[in-house]
Amino acid sequence: MTGLREGPGRLVGIDLARALALLGMMLAHLGPPWTGYGTPPVSEWLASGRAAPLFAVLAGLSIGLMTRLDPDGVGTRSAVVRRAVALLVIGLGLAALPDLRILVILPCYAVLIAATVAVRGLSTRALLVLAGAWCVLSPAVLYAVRQVVDEPVSAVIQPSFGGGLAELPVSLLLWGGYPAVVWFGYVLVGLALARLDLRSAVVVRRLVVGGAVTTVAALWIAASALFLGAFRDATGEPRLEQLFLSRSAYDPLDPTWFWAAGQHTSTPLNVIGSAGSAVLVIGLCLWLCRSAVAARVVSPLRAAGSMTLTLYVMHVVLTWANRELDAAFTGGYYSEWWVQVLLLVVLAFLWRLIAARGPLEALVRWVSTARRWPVRPAPAETSRT
Repeated sequence: MTGLREGPGRLVGIDLARALALLGMMLAHLGPPWTGYGTPPVSEWLASGRAAPLFAVLAGLSIGLMTRLDPDGVGTRSAVVRRAVALLVIGLGLAALPDLRILVILPCYAVLIAATVAVRGLSTRALLVLAGAWCVLSPAVLYAVRQVVDEPVSAVIQPSFGGGLAELPVSLLLWGGYPAVVWFGYVLVGLALARLDLRSAVVVRRLVVGGAVTTVAALWIAASALFLGAFRDATGEPRLEQLFLSRSAYDPLDPTWFWAAGQHTSTPLNVIGSAGSAVLVIGLCLWLCRSAVAARVVSPLRAAGSMTLTLYVMHVVLTWANRELDAAFTGGYYSEWWVQVLLLVVLAFLWRLIAARGPLEALVRWVSTARRWPVRPAPAETSRT
């Protein structure tokens, strides 16, 4: 047994970051519910609202690396668009599971990935400026547009092949849990990171410091607004745990919403803080994997991070089956999370010993790079004389 089948020059720290994003999303889905009172559970303050943005930043980073390293293969415009279409189809199919309680993020990612073709020609400096401006200003655009575009009212939980497709554009762009109008800022951050020398110790150190400072600054500003009474009318007397309240605690049409920083509120402070924590995690993973010994120790997690699409779909199906089909195999909450983590990580590690890509990753790559079947030219007719 040799080891994971990895291509030369692969940034293994990025695979580790993807694994942490996946485990974080699983923790957010499986962790205990929180009413907004008392100490938030670990799943609430650590994973909810930060794992999904980390995935979005990594999506932009991956597309940026594909464009730079394989411009004539998976990095072409058509390949990127076809990749997005494949993710959309998989996401809408997954969301069609009856009474699924997980908000599937793949359709949003599909839109975000397709949109990258519009900015791929920008310089590194322009991308950095655009990413920063988008994170700060897009929530204001979202707020203004929501004033005139009503939230869709539907009997379905989320648009899917099972229903609600007519509401898909409004849901994906504006009113869903992951409004693409705002979330494209995360992808822009990832595209900008892909232009940097991520093998440089200096760059990695700057990512860690910059990400930490940005995260702390966003939380500090939000805490200041909280204890100055910005949300007293909506959430009562200020309490520290209110920093982690989700978007359901606020009126998205009320201007005080701008000062919130809780999970999925899509406010400037939420987006800036989540982007900062994503950069921090990526920097820490790159730093850790600079050590060959450390990279080897975390190789099972890296294996999971190299096939997150496959594992995400498996996680959603397992969670749905456990809830809806009474196929309970754990005690729920953290126990269920641990069981799924061990199961999926072991499966990923064993799979990657024999294959270079996960099953769905291989399928999406084939869809994005497959050439049209060549059409034979019609034989020339011989003229009779």
